[in-house]
Amino acid sequence: MPEFTIQIDAPAERVFDELSHVERHTSWANPKSKMTMEQTAGSGPGPTASYRSSGVFVGKDVSADITVEAFDPPRRFAIRSLQHQEGKKDVWYLNDYTLRQEGGETRLTKHVTSSVSPIILFLAGPGIKRDTMTSLRSLKNLVESATPHEPDTARAAPS
Repeated sequence: MPEFTIQIDAPAERVFDELSHVERHTSWANPKSKMTMEQTAGSGPGPTASYRSSGVFVGKDVSADITVEAFDPPRRFAIRSLQHQEGKKDVWYLNDYTLRQEGGETRLTKHVTSSVSPIILFLAGPGIKRDTMTSLRSLKNLVESATPHEPDTARAAPS
């Protein structure tokens, strides 16, 4: 299955923070996907969180139920999406991210597995690569240009 890698000039903790907040994936997903996202279970990011997304995939409207499959800060994060498209059989995708700190940078690798036929994945490969790399470059730009998010407790008013 496909694997994609990008180098991000930020600590692994900051990259993991952005990845693990699945509700924020819309801010760096390929804009062509017109993705919307809502959290449906769990509180905050973590292994019990689940989400529902809607968007456009290969020119067709799709929705997906998303669960967190791996949550190991700041080394690994994986989500499984069960994708629904009218008139088609549901398919699942596992997006498994590994993060490796290299000095002040993070090497982010995304490995994709799916219930889609390997032949279909091969044929769709160039489009999948283009879409994935667009999203990963957007994530890189977002993380490198943003100030780290403060923990919720840091924003609480002093007593």
